[in-house]
Amino acid sequence: MKNRILLLIWFILLALAAVFTGVWVYAVLLLLSALAVVAFLLLGFFCGKKITMKLKLPKAAEQDGIWKGKLQIANESVLPVFLGKGSLHLENHFTGEQMELPFSFSLKGRGKKAIDFQGKSQWCGCIYATLHTWRSYDFFGLAGQKRKAGLSACTVVMPCEQKEDFQFLTKEGFDMESFRYSGARPGDDPGETFDIREYQEGDSIRQIHWKLTGKLDKMMIRQRSFPVDDTVLILAEPYLKEKAPAVAQTLGEVFAAVLNSFMEQGISCQAGVFDHSTGHFYIEKIRTREDYETILYLFLRHGGEGEKPCTITEYLHTPGQQRFANYIYITGAPEEEDLRRLRTRGEVTVVSCGTTADKGETITWKYGSQDKKKNIEDTCPVSCWKVS
Repeated sequence: MKNRILLLIWFILLALAAVFTGVWVYAVLLLLSALAVVAFLLLGFFCGKKITMKLKLPKAAEQDGIWKGKLQIANESVLPVFLGKGSLHLENHFTGEQMELPFSFSLKGRGKKAIDFQGKSQWCGCIYATLHTWRSYDFFGLAGQKRKAGLSACTVVMPCEQKEDFQFLTKEGFDMESFRYSGARPGDDPGETFDIREYQEGDSIRQIHWKLTGKLDKMMIRQRSFPVDDTVLILAEPYLKEKAPAVAQTLGEVFAAVLNSFMEQGISCQAGVFDHSTGHFYIEKIRTREDYETILYLFLRHGGEGEKPCTITEYLHTPGQQRFANYIYITGAPEEEDLRRLRTRGEVTVVSCGTTADKGETITWKYGSQDKKKNIEDTCPVSCWKVS
């Protein structure tokens, strides 16, 4: 708009000068200016048609940390791009957070350019950057031609490391020191060996360690441990009826804190999430930091793509899924029908969002800074989570 106004003023001044002075030079300048504008408008119609773009974002980023992206532009035509303008649309599919990131560039024929940009998010989740179209303008910036881009990329913002003393993890079935489920006590798990010892009357012949028996020339028994891998399955439901950044953020933090608590206490567990992009339900044994980051990444990467709660449904409907003695279901809004079906498989502990705790244990969630705490309290009335 600014260029149009300036050009209009230029034409008016030339016209007035030609009329009132009668000097033919002003008239010639007026004519040449008009021809130049028409020529550049026609040229601008063909510029930018052979532009290719690539959008790059880091695979993962830290919450409250600055992440960097790059927009690579290549002109495959001999015609230059006098002025290109567009806007990257950034949206956190997990929390609903959105923003626009405008950019502009000029590029000579057969030229290349890289536009570096950066972002920062106070929320965890998956940030998608999309660029569907941009505009190529003429030399004077009067008219822009729409060009297709069709770009998309994403980066997953991981939550800060969370630690919380969950009392419900000390109950029977979760504690590694419990008698029923322990990797440090003998049992009948064929996948885990607790000890090797000599045969005793009453031992099953299936437990005989044949190779060691042959070497030592005496009957040796492989003593099994308790089935720790089949003890606990942690299911996290990312779906929320309404996009609420505070609830989504806390959902991710609670999931991370529960996983971290299991690892620190040495409690064997598995975690399951549904990948909307592939349609597969994944279960990961949580033993190392890498396992923790993998399952948390999958949860945040595809957590905001569902149109209804599906974690329990997909787990129950996936053929060949094993049963677990205990389930921990982390959700922003529990569905009673889903819980009823899951309880037919084993004992279920629900960690859910709520403003009151009418039953079970209350978790008061604390945030890293007072500024963030105030911001979250302003956007969502949630004050606690509860375990039932």
